[in-house]
Amino acid sequence: MPFLQKSYESLDTLAEAIGQAIRAPITIENRHHQLLAYSTHPDSTDPARIATIIGRRVPEAVIEDLWESGILQEVIDRDEPVVIPARMAVGLGERAAVVIKQQGDVLGYIWSLARTTPFSEQELTVLQEGANIAKKLLMTIAMHERRIDAELERFFLEVLATPVLSPSHRDRLNELAPIAVASRLTVIECAQPVTPQLAERLFYVLATQQAIEVVLHAIDGQQLLVWHYMKSDLAEEETALLQWADRFETQLRDKFIEAEPRLGISRRFFESDMLYAAMEEARRVTSLRRKFPYELATSRTFEQIGIYQLVPDLARRIGLRLETHPTIERLQAYDVTHHTELVTTLEWYFYFDGNVKRVAAHLHIHPNTVLYRIRRIEELTNITQVSLPERAAVYLAIKAGQYRQDD
Repeated sequence: MPFLQKSYESLDTLAEAIGQAIRAPITIENRHHQLLAYSTHPDSTDPARIATIIGRRVPEAVIEDLWESGILQEVIDRDEPVVIPARMAVGLGERAAVVIKQQGDVLGYIWSLARTTPFSEQELTVLQEGANIAKKLLMTIAMHERRIDAELERFFLEVLATPVLSPSHRDRLNELAPIAVASRLTVIECAQPVTPQLAERLFYVLATQQAIEVVLHAIDGQQLLVWHYMKSDLAEEETALLQWADRFETQLRDKFIEAEPRLGISRRFFESDMLYAAMEEARRVTSLRRKFPYELATSRTFEQIGIYQLVPDLARRIGLRLETHPTIERLQAYDVTHHTELVTTLEWYFYFDGNVKRVAAHLHIHPNTVLYRIRRIEELTNITQVSLPERAAVYLAIKAGQYRQDD
């Protein structure tokens, strides 16, 4: 026999009805674990529920724990409610959960806290009824959200297509983002085109990030473009960004091994007019990280790539024969004639700041071989005795030549 009405005007009234029927606190979330409705609860409840209600989303640590333990996948795979043991390491008391799906697509979830007694079959049946009733309401919400997301994505791509904003675009962008917030433009670049299926999975991970607030996002070929800002204070923005970027890229690489995602993050900006320039900076980071995966393995922001910022421009000037470096040309000519690797040795000698053992280990040669090559380089150029700015110019010229070759 049914324990609930056939329909409800809102998710709030549905959550309250389920809670009263099974005498337990209820939360209803969308597919990205953002809180849509919750019932009243007694004074005593667990930390995860309190954090979810305050933050209007399930804490990121809880979501990660549920995925890593396989619990969330079990909830998604099963059509009936799943009883979940307490996981107090992330503040989660015993629960029952049921997924809300339409033709295999996840629309959301209903969660119920346990009481002192185990869930009865009747109470689990009520949760299942609640999921069936919530389906219609969540389908309406999901359709509305997808229409808005599609329209905003088209708008964002249109904005990023030109370096100069129209007055109407500027006005709308300023409505979307808070004033005087340090924004960033992040590019998530994949090794393959971002299909709708991959996009949905990327959006899921992005939506569960608590450290950032996403303003707009859009797919462009193999890239997901994200305009966001950190939720931290301005004084702590850079530190919070670097911590988040390290954690987020690791999370992406663990979840999307085949896509090989890498981040590129612009410098911070405060005006929407800077969006195009920020996108160019972020794309330069991903481009350089693709060209130099070893050197820039952990460099995710425009500031972190340092003098590599100059490499594409220098490569272009070399290609147009507006720029040459006699020292590099001399060493390259010697390498070709004598079948040596002086340029490569010098490159890593500079990179490892003259540490012969590290150069040898990286090139898989004996340290004495490195020393011999360095002595030969000094005989030809005296390059290891020049000033730091001159050495930097030589190093940049080497990297610019590699950048051109890869193109």
